[in-house]
Amino acid sequence: METTLTLADKSGVADARRRAVQMAQSLGLPEKSQADAALIVTEAATNILKYAGHGEIVLKSADGGAGGLDVVALDRGPGIANLGAACSDGFSTGGSLGAGLGTIARHSVLFDIYSVTGNGTALFARVADKPAAKLSRFQVGARSTPKLGQDVNGDAWAVRHLADSMWVTLLDGLGHGPLAAEASRRAVDVFMAADPVALPADVMRDVHSGIKATRGAVMAIAKFEPVSAVLSFAGIGNIVSVVHTGESAQHLLSMDGTVGYNVRAVRPGEARWVPGSVFIATTDGLSTRWNLNRHPGLTHRHPSLIASVLHRDFARDADDATVVVVKAV
Repeated sequence: METTLTLADKSGVADARRRAVQMAQSLGLPEKSQADAALIVTEAATNILKYAGHGEIVLKSADGGAGGLDVVALDRGPGIANLGAACSDGFSTGGSLGAGLGTIARHSVLFDIYSVTGNGTALFARVADKPAAKLSRFQVGARSTPKLGQDVNGDAWAVRHLADSMWVTLLDGLGHGPLAAEASRRAVDVFMAADPVALPADVMRDVHSGIKATRGAVMAIAKFEPVSAVLSFAGIGNIVSVVHTGESAQHLLSMDGTVGYNVRAVRPGEARWVPGSVFIATTDGLSTRWNLNRHPGLTHRHPSLIASVLHRDFARDADDATVVVVKAV
């Protein structure tokens, strides 16, 4: 469940507030959470118009099965020079009371913000009936949009939580529209039903056999095992997957081919997976030249912010575009 609202004038603030309440209701959140959602979206939308002139609000069910409503506010404005001060009540550069960001933080169970001077601001807030679980070893975030003019997204992603590990997959069905979406959906079904003790390469072979009646897809599968500090991986096709740990970045190798049509070999891969590690996977709806050079410190932010900023800055309207991010906590 996801919707993107474009903000260009004050009329968009009321619409965004109304849509936020509607989505909170549809997610079964209580009245207090609905009110929190309305307040957060109103403050975020007002800030976008005041400081950037235009931008967008993304409303969606919380990523990774966390429960609740995620709000992401994005703009390409001048950025915030002093984030610490801006998040304090009473600070303002626009002549207001300066309560906006502090208010948003207090009415969220999770809050994060990222801004680079001259390169826009991205804000993330989660509204839920109860605080986020403190014991989870993973944070998950994603941003996925269909090709401009399409109602159906041919990309798909999924998360599977197990007792001591977590699985993530990202798919790009060949082409666009309903047939691409059907290939991705069937692949997700096979992925979710796979043997939990299998390796990603084994699951990839199962998916290849299971979606041969479709037009096929490119696919990446990652298995995160915190106890052994290992990320296992298998990829087929042009999905870009990178693991950032500290100052190092490791690109994970995908083999040529199309799952469900032509897979000559599945080569397993591994990477170190420790607290602070960040896994980023993108479909080719993002420029293949995406990188973090213009985004200092972004990997320290919540995965929903990482995904949203990369999507904002590198997604192409001519294709379905998806970013999935997992962080080890």
